[in-house]
Amino acid sequence: MIFTIFSFTGVAVLNVSYLSTATSAETVNNIKLQYAMESSVNETLWRINNGPDSLINAEVDGITTVFDPVLNILSVNVDKFQIEAEISLDLSEDTHFDRALASDETINTNGYETDIDEENRSRFFPFMPEVDLDYFIDNAVAIHNESYKKWDWWWEVEMGGEGIHVFTGDYVELKNCRFLNSTLVFTGTNITFEHQNIINAPVPVDSADAMPALVFTNPDNYFEIEAEGKDYEREDKINGAIYTAGTIILKKGELSGPIVGKTISMEHGEEYDNQIVFKDTEHPKHYRWHKGFKHKKHYDWPKQIGRWKTKKWNKKHANHEHA
Repeated sequence: MIFTIFSFTGVAVLNVSYLSTATSAETVNNIKLQYAMESSVNETLWRINNGPDSLINAEVDGITTVFDPVLNILSVNVDKFQIEAEISLDLSEDTHFDRALASDETINTNGYETDIDEENRSRFFPFMPEVDLDYFIDNAVAIHNESYKKWDWWWEVEMGGEGIHVFTGDYVELKNCRFLNSTLVFTGTNITFEHQNIINAPVPVDSADAMPALVFTNPDNYFEIEAEGKDYEREDKINGAIYTAGTIILKKGELSGPIVGKTISMEHGEEYDNQIVFKDTEHPKHYRWHKGFKHKKHYDWPKQIGRWKTKKWNKKHANHEHA
């Protein structure tokens, strides 16, 4: 009986030892494969930055790299150490205008839900885009120089036509205005929207750069998007990018984004909680680089992988069969 007990105990110890050894070996192989994968990605990124894209596509020692220059997707497949793994990496340049909320200083949602699509989630950047005011002035259909001016029930056609409108004065108020294919640029301070204003930026064609809906160039400007009085149906609807060098407060309204600002804050009105509705997924063409902010290549963008996805990570087969 004692011999039998020892025999069973010995078998159990051997089994545990085998399983421990097998698990340890598998862990080591996983670590080796991770190193191989990371080394391959680093080498490929170096090739992208230092040579033609054709050098990226390669198949060496169980590692295959393929780059899609149209979608900017890098695929890396590693078949080594009895494991096959594949990841895809999005190497597209990530800019302020690819995000629903972007800033180099402050993004404060105060706990309010934005319901922004994950792909357009908020992000901080180490700098802000530079407004090329000369571009907007040179291409404007109308320049409005008045201060202490109220525009009430105006359409873009009555103010000079579709296109870029530049407002250079202070204390400018827009009330119930409609700009359905235009860009509004404000260089002064104390800009207010009353009742319901509808601003639609031009929709870019094909892969062309977009045009913003609103641009506030003065760093001292404080702008609010809020419902009018107690009639909460009167809210601004803005489809297109909003850029401000100052502060923008989001309280109630319908926005497509992106919103790029020095200070962005979501707050509540006097009689309602924050009710900003983002329509980012319904207006994807506004999520791209914009005219009037110099060329995208003018900036030194953060060198990093935007998004990556593990497509495969499988053990090919076991070394032994154990019953």
